[in-house]
Amino acid sequence: MLPRKWMEGPGRMRLGVDICNTIANVNAEILRRYDVSLEVYPFPELPPDFFSTTEGLTLLARAKPLPGAVEVLGILSRLGHEIVYMTSRPILAIDLTREWLAAHGFPRGSIVFLPRGYKKVFAAHYGIGLFFEDDPIEAAELQEAVGQVYMPAWPYNKNVKGRYIKRFNSWKDIQNLSDCHLRYRMVL
Repeated sequence: MLPRKWMEGPGRMRLGVDICNTIANVNAEILRRYDVSLEVYPFPELPPDFFSTTEGLTLLARAKPLPGAVEVLGILSRLGHEIVYMTSRPILAIDLTREWLAAHGFPRGSIVFLPRGYKKVFAAHYGIGLFFEDDPIEAAELQEAVGQVYMPAWPYNKNVKGRYIKRFNSWKDIQNLSDCHLRYRMVL
């Protein structure tokens, strides 16, 4: 059970959800077009402002949801948890991001654009209790501010360890936790 400070009511909390490579498979789109390695993040082969270009924004728009992400977040939302999408995407992608989430059936939630390295500060001040994040640096920092970090497994984050970090191979793993929550009213 999480400490009361992360609860909004009985069994409810705020959930932070990263977008790129946590719920949107941006890696697949990058690999289709560029010769990059998934061993290092962020990709040194791409220019720093790549996602602010037309090509980068198009790539974000074409990304498909990771299987099961819509369903799991839908369950969590229906259980009363507040979803807060937090992303390091450029602010230029605000409309694209909002449209992408709606088009793929993700539950409604706030969308917060933050530079890389600022999720921990926001999560701590906003009372985020649980976070879904793939970025190794962000996940390591977030575990100091939230109750639990769930990290989708990618080659670039395989060495990230922490007491409050749990790696998962697919959203089906999280689905099983959500099903347990439904049956027993447990907090993830």
